[in-house]
Amino acid sequence: MDTWVYLLVAIVTLFWFYVKRSHGFWARQNVPGKPPTFLFGHLDILGRKHLAQGIKETYDSFKKTSDYAGFYFFTSPRIIPLSLDLIKHILVKDFNYFSDRKLYFNEKDDPLSAHLFSIRGEKWRTYRQQLSPTFTSGKIKMMYPLIVEHIGALKAFLRKNMKQGPMDFKDVCTRYAADVIGLTAFGMECNALKNEKSEILRMNHLLFTFDTFAKRLNLLFTASFEEISRKMHLRIVPKELEDWFMGMIKETLRLRESGKVDRNDFVKLLRQLKNKGTGASEDLTFNETAAQAFIFFFGGFETTATTMHYCCGYLAKKQDIQERVREEVRQVLKKYNGELTYEAAHELTYLKQCIDETLRMHPPGFSLFRMAINDYRVPNSSLVIKKGQEVIIPIYGIHMDPDIYPNPDVFDPDRFSAENVKKRHPMAHLPFGEGPRNCIGMRFALLELAVAISSIVDNFKLTMNPKTIFPFQFDTKDLAILPKGGIWIDIEELKAGQ
Repeated sequence: MDTWVYLLVAIVTLFWFYVKRSHGFWARQNVPGKPPTFLFGHLDILGRKHLAQGIKETYDSFKKTSDYAGFYFFTSPRIIPLSLDLIKHILVKDFNYFSDRKLYFNEKDDPLSAHLFSIRGEKWRTYRQQLSPTFTSGKIKMMYPLIVEHIGALKAFLRKNMKQGPMDFKDVCTRYAADVIGLTAFGMECNALKNEKSEILRMNHLLFTFDTFAKRLNLLFTASFEEISRKMHLRIVPKELEDWFMGMIKETLRLRESGKVDRNDFVKLLRQLKNKGTGASEDLTFNETAAQAFIFFFGGFETTATTMHYCCGYLAKKQDIQERVREEVRQVLKKYNGELTYEAAHELTYLKQCIDETLRMHPPGFSLFRMAINDYRVPNSSLVIKKGQEVIIPIYGIHMDPDIYPNPDVFDPDRFSAENVKKRHPMAHLPFGEGPRNCIGMRFALLELAVAISSIVDNFKLTMNPKTIFPFQFDTKDLAILPKGGIWIDIEELKAGQ
């Protein structure tokens, strides 16, 4: 019995020393940082504080005294660059040192996780080169009528539900974004605006809701211990969602290959890549095809919906800004004979500023993650970021920095006038990332947002309901930066001339 007690004490002691030594990594490198908590480092796995807030705290604490600071995911060390010049080096000038993301994916057990956002090396470069033609201005212009096509359904949905009281606007925006991405990318009618129990909405909830301790722990553990997670066959895409999505893609590809459907969309490009028949290493398998479709589908509509409902929330709260947007929309529409053409949507300058300000305050991706693929000496420093170490770009911290954006908690679209943008560092606004690995669908998303929000404001008056907690507070149980309690808006249809 005594032997087992001694063995247990020895194991606990060794484990304690391992954790303490791991948490001393940055101190031994003379890198500043906040004291980590035992085992969990700087993570709050109980969901009391959002990860974006934890990263921002480190940014705020050391930005004036250092170009970088240390951070820990459990016992795994990360580095947070604090200088905008250093961030430009990492994302742009020295991109070849940081071309990969250290995001967990598992092609064998979780094939949908191996998508463009997470894969690495030459495979990522090949996919990026092959998929980029989908998002040229010409291709987006071809898809534009499909974006506009669902505006009628969006207005009908608002008219139908506005008399029932305040509306949860995240629900409105998620439905619209799902319908648009389904049609423009896959030629699929999701009918989320028409069907209250659309399956796509349930699947989206399944993927993006982290309301249990187990789901949050799984996400953080796989991000921190990649190889162990693969050996444990852990997955981040729920199996139910994988089965549903794989079945949908199979049916979509079957219809395309039968010749019954032919559309210039994302699936057409993926099908061409899959069926090249060259036998070359860059040919896409079915699983690889499905994974790329997956990230475009779910990543595209969830982030768009989040930005759209925040922007509408601010317009509902700031009636003067809402009226200014409405006046701009109507002036542009008058110029184009009342039609929201592709060209008209690109002339909504002030609305674009409102979207940019929303993305500043609530970036869907609150941080960028990059991994050093070779040892990298930080310029003007003795610090070497070792091969395999992860870098966390603190987007939310930068966006809410009062030294860059005075009174950062105030919604002020004039921050993004052409004149004011020129005065700031190019790395001061990073909602879509920067450099060769920036968001491939950025222009598509901005156009979709401009079309939807301009149409809503032109036809309806938005007023924030007292049910909404304002200023918006973090819902710490969500992965994205979502508002606690939701954004509830009262809708009133405008009559002609109003």
